[in-house]
Amino acid sequence: MLRLRVLTALAMAAIGLLGVFLLPATGFALLVGAVLPLLGGWEAARLAGIDHPAARWIYGVGLAGLAALIHGMGLEPAWLLSIACLLWLVNLAWLSRPGLGRSGAPPIVAFKLVVLGGVLLAAWLGLSLLQSISPWLVFLLLVIIAAADTGAYFSGRHFGGAKLAPRISPGKTRAGALGGLLGAAVLTPLAGAIFPLNPFEPFTLAALAFGIAMISIGGDLYISLLKRQRDLKDTSALLPGHGGILDRFDSMSAAVPFFALAVLNAAGTPLT
Repeated sequence: MLRLRVLTALAMAAIGLLGVFLLPATGFALLVGAVLPLLGGWEAARLAGIDHPAARWIYGVGLAGLAALIHGMGLEPAWLLSIACLLWLVNLAWLSRPGLGRSGAPPIVAFKLVVLGGVLLAAWLGLSLLQSISPWLVFLLLVIIAAADTGAYFSGRHFGGAKLAPRISPGKTRAGALGGLLGAAVLTPLAGAIFPLNPFEPFTLAALAFGIAMISIGGDLYISLLKRQRDLKDTSALLPGHGGILDRFDSMSAAVPFFALAVLNAAGTPLT
């Protein structure tokens, strides 16, 4: 299992980095659209409460079509990302009431479909925007997520202690979360000093990385909450050894709109 997990991780890293640095903006938007709105949407429909395979594919294809429509219309990204950030604040507040939404009633299913659709479209839009500005911005975001995950893993294993959200994800500890936040705040400015086209000053980037890492932890917990409500271990088996698309992109899906909006503001892009 470990070997399979490592091989899948290497394949994902290779495809991802080649796409980020070699594909033109439209090609990258298509690649991310196939991964997040399409395949991620197929998984999200199951999280929301839809089990019929055809209905899940219809939802995923519909999200991918909506992404293509947004791309073609050239809508103002800053406002769309701002709405996505507000949506994520609602999702993070949801974590305080983990029993809320457990019912499989049609209104609950519909609400989850709308929320998850917004989450996936925002992640697609943010990643596409960042890559079109500079592939290094996508890489910088990956550094934040990786530093937070690595810091959380080692500090959690070393210190243990009180659980962060025992009703949602019993394996996560407060010490691990703090280690992840500090790891992101320390390592990200070092990477930013090396990467070209970094629009942030070191102290600003450290504070931003700390905040983005905190949001990414919330994104991880949010998908875990939805899986627990559906009694699922993984969102799917699309990625051998890792589970599904949303199992791997849970943290990033939350972080992307906030980071992309920060990049636009740092670059002086107006919100109107």
